[in-house]
Amino acid sequence: MSPIELISLIVNLVFGTGFLVTFFTLKQTRRKAQADVEKSNVDLASASVNEMLQSVNSLMGQNRELVEQLMNRDSEIRDLKKRIETLEKSMNCMRKANEKVLKAIDNLPVDPDIVKHLKEYSQ
Repeated sequence: MSPIELISLIVNLVFGTGFLVTFFTLKQTRRKAQADVEKSNVDLASASVNEMLQSVNSLMGQNRELVEQLMNRDSEIRDLKKRIETLEKSMNCMRKANEKVLKAIDNLPVDPDIVKHLKEYSQ
């Protein structure tokens, strides 16, 4: 085999198999693959952030509803406290009136058993 044939064989081997093309495009292919991986990571992170934002918005909506319910309950409790105070004042007035009635009954000739029951209920 002559040197020219040997060189031709090597050149055909190198160019025929696409080794040089693969060698020169390998770096670009690797960069493209790395860019695709980074883009996928960014897309995944973006989707995760969007899901978290949706969850936060949902929780904030629920929080607003709970605050509104709490405010309504607080208002109802204040109204009930006012009503209880009014009832307590009325009860105190009724007790004072009962005490006066019982003192007046003590001076009258009334059956002591009836007075005894009235005194039990007035306490």
